Amino acid sequence: MADKERGEGLDIRSDPAADADVASLEAKAGTTERVTYVPGNHETTGLRRSLNGRHTYMISLASGVGTGLFIGSGSALYAAGPLGVLLGYTFCGLLAAEVSFISAETIGFLPVSGGFIRIVPRFSDRALGTTVALVFWYLLSITLGAEIVAASSLIAFWRPDLNPAIFITVFFIIVLAFNFMPVRFYGESEFFFGLLKTLLVVGMIMAGFLVDWGANPLGDYVGGRNWSTPIKEYLVSGSTGRFLAIWSTLINAAFALGNIQITTIGAGEVENPRINVPKAMRRIFWRIFLFYILSLLAVGLILPSSEPALASSSGTASSPFVLAFNKFGIAGVPSIINAVVITSAFSSGNGMLFLASRVLVGLAQDGQAPKVFLKTNAFGVPWVAVLASFPLALLAYLNCGGDTPSTVFGWFINLIATAGLVIWVIICFTYVRFYYGLKHHGISRDELPYKSWGQPYAAIAAGVFCFLIVFFSGFSIFFPGNFTASGFLSNYIACFIVPALYIILKITTKSPWIKYEDMDFSEMEAIRTERAIREALPAKKVSILGWLKDKVADE
Repeated sequence: MADKERGEGLDIRSDPAADADVASLEAKAGTTERVTYVPGNHETTGLRRSLNGRHTYMISLASGVGTGLFIGSGSALYAAGPLGVLLGYTFCGLLAAEVSFISAETIGFLPVSGGFIRIVPRFSDRALGTTVALVFWYLLSITLGAEIVAASSLIAFWRPDLNPAIFITVFFIIVLAFNFMPVRFYGESEFFFGLLKTLLVVGMIMAGFLVDWGANPLGDYVGGRNWSTPIKEYLVSGSTGRFLAIWSTLINAAFALGNIQITTIGAGEVENPRINVPKAMRRIFWRIFLFYILSLLAVGLILPSSEPALASSSGTASSPFVLAFNKFGIAGVPSIINAVVITSAFSSGNGMLFLASRVLVGLAQDGQAPKVFLKTNAFGVPWVAVLASFPLALLAYLNCGGDTPSTVFGWFINLIATAGLVIWVIICFTYVRFYYGLKHHGISRDELPYKSWGQPYAAIAAGVFCFLIVFFSGFSIFFPGNFTASGFLSNYIACFIVPALYIILKITTKSPWIKYEDMDFSEMEAIRTERAIREALPAKKVSILGWLKDKVADE
């Protein structure tokens, strides 16, 4: 039943009468795959739809679970305490879930390469679309640098005597090589890395609870001992200090969860994109809950938030997961965790370069960037866009200067998180316009491949909260004795760059706001045709267990 409704894995050639229609659809799509996807007028030339549902889900998983969880959560635990960090990440997780739901709805409507960056100008104006695209490209490019900083600093767990520049260079070469290979190879590699991360996180959660219950070499039953102060006080005492402690974790949480919408960027290279991309986006909620909340709960039980090493200058020493198992003398496990975290950082960085290049492709297709970015190699990879997206990542070499890895990584966290939250605000704003545009044209959202719930109020609330987090992101530097130029710039530079960039583009392009009556919903024709083809197919038998699994995962 679920597969019939969503069309996944169906062969439209099972109906002989449909063969002519299918052949014409495949010719229009430029593919010979047996799918129930009907392309609209947005199709990408040069790029190949080589990523299937399995790839799409794991790319979303692998790119979103990285150093924000494995390393960045350490400073949040130290500042807010075990309950404080859980509350902060849970609240930001709800915002991320809402962004993923509305992104699933809009990308189901228009599955284009570049994802939401090409949807924004369609329902607002060209200047805003170009602004969000350039900001997102910057965010992805600089996140590659952050992941490489983390990976190289983690090598110090084994070889603190070696210069991190060696490993930064090696990681950069490998990432570039992966991004010049066929996109299916990229999809398979991300599937492998995503699976590795999944096993690591599940293993850490299980091991964390076992250690807490006394299954450790010391035979120490921890229980809730480390929750004696569930929420710490930050900067001031009392309930205000506890509130500020929770608020201080939101930037770390936004850094960890801020790439929730990245699955939409590669929609131009995904098979059955109206099905596979929204499905991957919807299932992100479970990743947030299982991977972030449960792992932070486990580490908060066995590691005191007062552990001095959490505030250490060493990137390795401040990883709460390595510290937690080291504390109980569990031989070998910290090294295994460290090794997988390094592959995690590499995987996330690899995904960032892939997606940054696709942002440039989307801009070039819409005439907002040079057409040279559309050039592809023999494998269908936009190699010029890949090379153009690489230079900002070279900021990773700051790790080789006088500043400590945790300081450099902290700068990256602030720069990336605030830029990501600004993008979330714009995504929410665009969705609201999309929502009212559908109403203006008399189009029911029930016709869309996916319909998110609670709209438009959920999107409005998410956008308002994201704005507030950005506005107060650097509140701590305004307390006496805390102000630094680097702290101010890393927290608020996006607040200056984004409006300035938009104003410049607005003046130079003279682009008008798209009125509701002028919004283009011609894609609905392709959506209706696609649905009609699926509904003409015989129902596929699905077990009750399979139907229940899909329902739970999707809804």
